[in-house]
Amino acid sequence: MHMKYREEADYRQAMDELCFSQVAKARMTRNLRQSLAQQAEPGPARRTHWKPRIAAVAVAAALVLAVGAGATGGLKTVAQAFAGVFGPTADTQVMDQIGYPIGASDTDNGVTVTAEAILFDGYNYLMTYSIAREDGTAFSVEEIPQGEGRLNLTWDSADSTIGRNTTGAHGSSYFYDADPTDAAIQYVETMSYHEQAQAGGTVKITLQDLRTVGDRETASQVLAEGTWNLKFQLKAGDLSVRLPVGQTLEWNGMTATIDALVVSPIGYYLRYTVDQQAEPVASGTGQMTQAQEEQWARFDLPHGLKRTDGTVLSLSDGTGSTGGSMAPQDGKEVCTRGGTFAQTIPVEEIAAFVVGGVEIPMP
Repeated sequence: MHMKYREEADYRQAMDELCFSQVAKARMTRNLRQSLAQQAEPGPARRTHWKPRIAAVAVAAALVLAVGAGATGGLKTVAQAFAGVFGPTADTQVMDQIGYPIGASDTDNGVTVTAEAILFDGYNYLMTYSIAREDGTAFSVEEIPQGEGRLNLTWDSADSTIGRNTTGAHGSSYFYDADPTDAAIQYVETMSYHEQAQAGGTVKITLQDLRTVGDRETASQVLAEGTWNLKFQLKAGDLSVRLPVGQTLEWNGMTATIDALVVSPIGYYLRYTVDQQAEPVASGTGQMTQAQEEQWARFDLPHGLKRTDGTVLSLSDGTGSTGGSMAPQDGKEVCTRGGTFAQTIPVEEIAAFVVGGVEIPMP
C-alpha cells in the first residue's frame, strides 16, 4: 500500500498518508465517533434500509470456490445477495448477468461468515457478506445515529486481497441489517485499486473479532471473537470502456497530462501526471493534516461524467465512493483517482468524461 519516495523519511510518511485509503479510514473513524457522541441531538428521520452509493459493475467474472469451511443455507443469487444494498428498484436481471455468487464461508466460535457475491470491473470491486450465529440467536446491535441504517460495528482486523498487482488501494465498508426478521446481519466492502488488478489470482479474506465501536462514554465490546478465513479464485473478463488519453490541460499554474481513463457502469479509474512535484509536508498522526489537505486539493483535478441528457455527475465533490493516490516520479507527481458511482450508469448513457473542464468523449 505504501509508495516509495526518494525524499526524507518524514516526506515519505506524510505523502503515504495522502493515499486515500489511509485518509478514508481516519475520517471514517473520526466521523463515526462524532456521530456516536451526538446520540442525544435531534436529527432527520432514518430510512428503513440504507442504500449505499454503489451500483452493479459490468464485467463477466467467473468465481470458482476454492476453500469454504461450511455453508449456511443455499447459495444466493447475486440479486438476492445485493438486494439490501441496491434496494427494491434495482435491475436484478443485470446484477445476475454481470455479478457472480461466491458462497465461501468459515465458522469460528459458533459464528459463520459467508462471502455471498462479488461485482468487479478490474479496478473496483464490491463484495457482500452475511454474518450469523449457528444457534440462530440475533446480534443485538444499535444503528449509528443519522447513519442511514448502518450498524455500529467494526472488525478488529480486516484484510482483503484480490487478484494481482494490487499494491495500492482505497475503499470503505459498513454493516447493515437487510432483514430484521432473521438473525443474520450483512457486511459490505468496496475497494478501488490504484493499478489494474489482474485476474487469475486467489482472493483471500481474513476477518477478526467483530465488535461495537466505542466512544468517550461507551467502551467497545466484542460481539463475536474469532478469526474467519475465506478464499476463492477469481477469473474476470473486463468489459469496461477505455477512453482515449494523452490530453494536456492547465490546472493551478501546472500542466497535467491524462495517462489512463477507464469507465464502467459503476466505477472509473483516472491516472494523470502533473509537471510539478508536491512540496514536502510534515507527517501527521494517522489523520490528514491541513498541509496535506492543501497539497491534495492543489493536485486534485475536478472530474466527472457528462451524461447523454446533458447533466454532469461530479466525482470529486464527495458524492461517490472515490479516492486515489499521489506519488512523485522524476520531478513530477503521478496522481490516481477512482471509485464507484452513486448509481448504476449504463455506458451507453455516458457521453463523455470531464477532467479539469476538458471533455473526453466516449469512443
